[in-house]
Amino acid sequence: NRCRRGSGDRAIFDVTIPKPLGLIPQDYPNRPGVGVSKITPDGNTDLLNRSVIIDGAPGMWVLEGDEVVAVNGARCEGKGLDTIGPMVKESAGDSVTLTLVRYCKAGPVKVCFLPSGSTVVMKRGVEIAQAAKLGVQEVSYSCKEGWCKACWHTDPMFGIVYRACSSIPRKRPPPKNPREIPKLWNSVVPLWLLARQDAQELIKQVKEQEAKAPETA
Repeated sequence: NRCRRGSGDRAIFDVTIPKPLGLIPQDYPNRPGVGVSKITPDGNTDLLNRSVIIDGAPGMWVLEGDEVVAVNGARCEGKGLDTIGPMVKESAGDSVTLTLVRYCKAGPVKVCFLPSGSTVVMKRGVEIAQAAKLGVQEVSYSCKEGWCKACWHTDPMFGIVYRACSSIPRKRPPPKNPREIPKLWNSVVPLWLLARQDAQELIKQVKEQEAKAPETA
């Protein structure tokens, strides 16, 4: 219910953001239209994203690359920044409703590390370890072979365990856990990654709740 499906793996949705928006729009370099080039840290768009992605607020969130196709209901798909910019700046009220289009099987992926809440936009197919190199998330390492599991992160949505290090064992094959951002990820949702210790605690809590369920039935 958060977005509408369009043709060609397009997701269409509305976001209402207080002014100033805290994002930088830019003309696409190779086709008509305007997209979100950058989201200002701690700006209103960033705060909206955090409320939806981390706090679970209703609605959608903004990703770099999203295309602006309407401003307060007025269509502007394929228009340039010289048209869309004034539509936003001259709009009435303290907030602006943008209709955005996201090509959910292409473009970047929003990665959210839990429980820290650190987020980073990463390319598909890039190693998750790059987040540590970018200074976004510290990744623990306790071995040189990738088997210590200290760097493992769980996607709580699908239960997939990722290995965030790039260690290659010399004496035995490396763990088969994926190490890269999935190339076919549906970017309508972020890729949440839960640190191994916290994932184990979550599994423990779920099992305890399941064990108590028959008693309360």
